[in-house]
Amino acid sequence: MSLCHIMVMADELNQTLDMVGLGPSQKDVFVNIFNYIEDVTGEWFALDTAKAQSLHVAHDPALIDQDDIYAGWFAFWMCVFNNTENGSELETQALGAIRGLFFTAAHNRQVTLPSAIETWWHQTNELHFNNSLNEVSA
Repeated sequence: MSLCHIMVMADELNQTLDMVGLGPSQKDVFVNIFNYIEDVTGEWFALDTAKAQSLHVAHDPALIDQDDIYAGWFAFWMCVFNNTENGSELETQALGAIRGLFFTAAHNRQVTLPSAIETWWHQTNELHFNNSLNEVSA
């Protein structure tokens, strides 16, 4: 991972997007919000805040719906979390993003994603030492 950009391996993100239920056309729309980088270490998707904001404002609901967008963000931040050092600043950012997605999705009356995040949170508790989405680690 680069210290300048938050980015994940393209293959890993694609696999994780499959895991959260995005189909090929939804994946194609979602990954367009990232900068694609290819270098000697492989293919990467790097976070691009301007593109990310434009997706939420100007996306076509016929191509990707709000539930898929939230699921895509969960997939991205899971990849970030999975590739960070325990206790690092980036791990904290990933956990904060996932926690934010949990509450935002719940606020928007989604059921599936908050449930999936809560399950993931409990399954990864041994890695991040935080039993509950309601608790703050010391």
